[in-house]
Amino acid sequence: MKKIELNKAITDLDGNAIEGSNLGKLVAQMLVTSSKGDALKYMAWALKLHAGEPLELDPSDLETLRNFIKDHDQLTILSKAQMLDCFA
Repeated sequence: MKKIELNKAITDLDGNAIEGSNLGKLVAQMLVTSSKGDALKYMAWALKLHAGEPLELDPSDLETLRNFIKDHDQLTILSKAQMLDCFA
């Protein structure tokens, strides 16, 4: 199991936190507005992320979430890259 911590602010290109931003809450919103995927799993992940909690994921779920973020069409590169960095 790997712990993924997304409860952090998105930073701008200067490294400054963007006020009111939160990577976990953004991923939670993406998960609950998706129309594809494992609804029960995505909802459980979204609830934890929205509450500011880390996710404990097995290798399969880790790859599922990583690909979900990587392939999401509505994310900016700025936020997508910072989310994917949390998997390193």
